[in-house]
Amino acid sequence: MGAADKEKHPHIPARNLLDRIILGGSDGAIEGLATTSALNGAGVGLGTIALAGFAFAVAGAVAMFFSSYLSRRSELRSLQIDIDREKMEIETEPEEEQGEMRELLRRDGYDAQEVEVILQRLRKNKDLYLKEMLRRELGVNVEDVGSDHFVRPLFAGLTFLLLALLAVSPYAFQLPRADALLASVLFSLAALFTLGSRAFVPRNFNLKAGVESVLVGGAAAGLLYVIGIAISRF
Repeated sequence: MGAADKEKHPHIPARNLLDRIILGGSDGAIEGLATTSALNGAGVGLGTIALAGFAFAVAGAVAMFFSSYLSRRSELRSLQIDIDREKMEIETEPEEEQGEMRELLRRDGYDAQEVEVILQRLRKNKDLYLKEMLRRELGVNVEDVGSDHFVRPLFAGLTFLLLALLAVSPYAFQLPRADALLASVLFSLAALFTLGSRAFVPRNFNLKAGVESVLVGGAAAGLLYVIGIAISRF
């Protein structure tokens, strides 16, 4: 491919995988920070916070993996049902399906002549017809059915574990209580900003989204810290 043929603004590769990473990592950072902040505010010993935080990170990662896996499996089953139904309709109700495709193409701005040219091409290729009908009518892609059931849930679980452990890590060292809290907050908020803003994909950097992630994580940590203090006084 020559330089003139290269896409000037390429799309993000593995977009769905990246979404799972951001979801798992953000949840891990927020929940890990909130949990350790609450225990800190309650006056729990730092060693106990580190142990409890580690246990929470592992349990949360396992829960994230299985919930993401079950959600993905249910999504793929529903997608397969849609595909089977569309296949049946294309075979048994061709005129009705062609009418639907005409309307969908008109909505996308094609004129009558262009619509007929496209339909003629689709009638010759049933696989292409099915893909276009699913994409235009239901907003789904046939290729998604063949995607791996485990990869995205696995990355969601792993990133949850890593970011939750990041929030817990300062408590594993012999730091003053306030210093451990501050380090946990700074590590977690930096991670949330990076994930929320997508700073690792410069062309898709979004400052506002990063700031929003930081505010959510900071609010959760602050609220749970205050709750921890309140609980310790009863």
